[in-house]
Amino acid sequence: MAERMMQDIEQKEQVDRAQFMELMRRFQQGLERNQDFEISVNGENYTIPATAFDSGRFRVEYEIDDGEYEFEMTLKWR
Repeated sequence: MAERMMQDIEQKEQVDRAQFMELMRRFQQGLERNQDFEISVNGENYTIPATAFDSGRFRVEYEIDDGEYEFEMTLKWR
């Protein structure tokens, strides 16, 4: 059976502190309970499957560039 072609997508959205905290809470619950994690970015809904928590690669990044600080957490999976 042929593998389904996936469309490249990159969505970014500025959120306030309360929205960010709620997003992190729900992500943590999905991770702890090994459940799918639902997210909406710019009105588009996405599902991070529970299998991503087991098979994915986690990365934490801290960066300072030209006086600007960045903290990033990444989960990548196939």
